[in-house]
Amino acid sequence: MITIRFPDEVRVPLALQALCGLKLSVLKLPQINVSQLITFYFVGKEENISAASERLCITQPAVTKQIRALQNHFGVKLIHVKKRKVHLTEAGRTLLQYAEEIYHSAINAETFLQGDRNSNLRVGISSSLTAYLTPILDKFKELNPSKLLSVKEGASVQIVEELLDFQHDLCVVPPLFKVSGELQVFRIPEVENMVLVTSPSDGPAMKKHLTWNDLQGYPFILHREGSIVRQLILDFFKERNIKVSPVANIDSIDFMKQLVQKGKGVALMLFSSVKEDVAAKRLKIIPVTDSDFKMGIDIVIQRGIRFSPACRAFLVLLEAHFDREIVSSLEA
Repeated sequence: MITIRFPDEVRVPLALQALCGLKLSVLKLPQINVSQLITFYFVGKEENISAASERLCITQPAVTKQIRALQNHFGVKLIHVKKRKVHLTEAGRTLLQYAEEIYHSAINAETFLQGDRNSNLRVGISSSLTAYLTPILDKFKELNPSKLLSVKEGASVQIVEELLDFQHDLCVVPPLFKVSGELQVFRIPEVENMVLVTSPSDGPAMKKHLTWNDLQGYPFILHREGSIVRQLILDFFKERNIKVSPVANIDSIDFMKQLVQKGKGVALMLFSSVKEDVAAKRLKIIPVTDSDFKMGIDIVIQRGIRFSPACRAFLVLLEAHFDREIVSSLEA
């Protein structure tokens, strides 16, 4: 005989049971209100409604209401109150043992979850910002050697989705075009220059400087389709009535640099992403004289989630780096 267990909310028709020849049993889910049970625990321990209300930081009528609801739900008398002192019934004394065990288990679970958040920091960052943020991440590790720092880089949209799924404590991405109501954003505009890079042996490298209009129709290596950085670049050119000719849409920053180095086209990239390649003369920056193109960042957290000590420490570090009041703004 095979026994299959289903949760309470699953109801299998008797005809189906007979057809399958299965013996089905239902797992019973607890009907007890844990909040009422913990209130009862404090009342039983303190032997006084007033003292229990102080420990719980709720009013005496609220304590009395919860005890009454617990008794009424199960039809069992748990306490008698005589001259303000609480006396447990026999059922109350037995229940107190279970209530104490549940209370301490809940405290242990809470301590475990808080401890995990307190000692760990999970940061999601856009791949385009990795080089820019690396010195800040290194500084955090230097100042907080006991905390485990986990960094996940990827596409901005993916990183934000992972934040909503509690996979990160915060994320840092280019300015978002659309922000979910579940998120809170602190935007820092124009944090770093986007620079025009080319191969040292390519045509544009022979010029001392360019204007944006000089790039009209020139082969351009862009970030992948759907990328926020790609859209920022295209919008920048659209405002200036410039049509570029994309020859590649690339997901990897390193691969973009390789294509530029091979003379397949030019690219707009954050200076921090290419400075080592420029110093090694693998790439060359061509100054654009008519205007700068600076990209900002968004620091994104889940709305309503309290900062862990590790998360707060990282935000304080960002405050010092950018000279902005980030923590108070996100807590507002």
